[in-house]
Amino acid sequence: MCSTMVVCALIRRFALIAALERGESLLSEPVALGPEPGRRPVIGEATPAAEAFGLWAGMGVGEALTRCPKLRLVPPDPERARSLWSRALDRLEGVGAQPESDREGEAFFVADGLRGLHGGHLEGVLAATRGALGPRIRLGAAPSRFAAYAAALKARPRRSEIVAAGAVRAFLAPLPVGTLRARPELSDLPGTLERLGIGTLGQLSALPTPALVERFGHPGLLALELVHGRDTPLVPRRPQEPVAERITLPEATSGQQLERSLELLIARLLARPERRGRTVRSLTVSARFVEGGTWRAPAALRE
Repeated sequence: MCSTMVVCALIRRFALIAALERGESLLSEPVALGPEPGRRPVIGEATPAAEAFGLWAGMGVGEALTRCPKLRLVPPDPERARSLWSRALDRLEGVGAQPESDREGEAFFVADGLRGLHGGHLEGVLAATRGALGPRIRLGAAPSRFAAYAAALKARPRRSEIVAAGAVRAFLAPLPVGTLRARPELSDLPGTLERLGIGTLGQLSALPTPALVERFGHPGLLALELVHGRDTPLVPRRPQEPVAERITLPEATSGQQLERSLELLIARLLARPERRGRTVRSLTVSARFVEGGTWRAPAALRE
C-alpha cells in the first residue's frame, strides 16, 4: 500500500518575478521587493545576488541596505502576483489536484487520488503537474507539507525530488534552519537558533523536547514536529465567486476622501444583483499606484 504523498509545486521568487514584469534581467542583480505601503519596513523576496549578502524575506530594510549597499528595492505588485498565481492554480485543478495555497508561487496537494488518472504512479502525477504549470516549476513530494516544500527547494529544473516515508528525517537533517521560514509563524526562530549555534535541522532535532519548549514555546514545538515529519493536514482552496467594484481616484486623494470612496465601493458591492442571497465571507481592498506597484489588504468578515 502506498503511503500518503504531498506534492509541493514551487516557483521561487514568484512575487518578485511578478513585480519585475518585463525586467527579469534584473534577477541577476542584487534586487529585493520593497515594503508594502502601511506594512512593516521589511524586504520581500530577494534575488540570488542579494541573498549572497545574507538577505532574506522579512529582514528589516535598514539591515538589508547595510549588508548590501547596492541593493535595489522594487515596489511589490501583489495584485498581479495574485492574478497570475490564481490562473496557475486553475490549471493545477485541471489535472485533478485540490491545491492548498497560502502564498503566491507555492501550492500543495495530496497526490494519492490522482495516481489512477496519470498512469497509476506518482511520477505520472508529477509529469502532469509540470505540464500544467510549465518548465519553471520545481516539484517535490514527501509524506508531509514541510518535507515536500524542502524537497521542492532542492529539486532541479525539470527533475522532481521525491522523499520516501522512511527517509524524511535523514533528508531534512542537513538542511539549514532557515528552511523553517517557509512557515510565517516561525519566521523569527531561525535567527535565534543560528545565534545559539544551531545551524541545521538535524541539530535542532537532537535537542531535548522539554528544553526546546521551555526556551521557545509553541514555535519550538512546531519546528520540532516539522523536522520529525509531522505536519497539519492540507486545507484545499474553496471555489469562490468574487464580486468586484472599482473606482479611479485623483492622485492627491487622502483622508476623508478615501473613506468616502471606500464607503461608495462597499455600497456598490452590496447593491450588485449577483450578491443577493449570498453571504460575504471575505473582503479585499486593493489599489494600483500611479508610480507603479499595487497594495492589497484582505480581511475575513465575522459572522
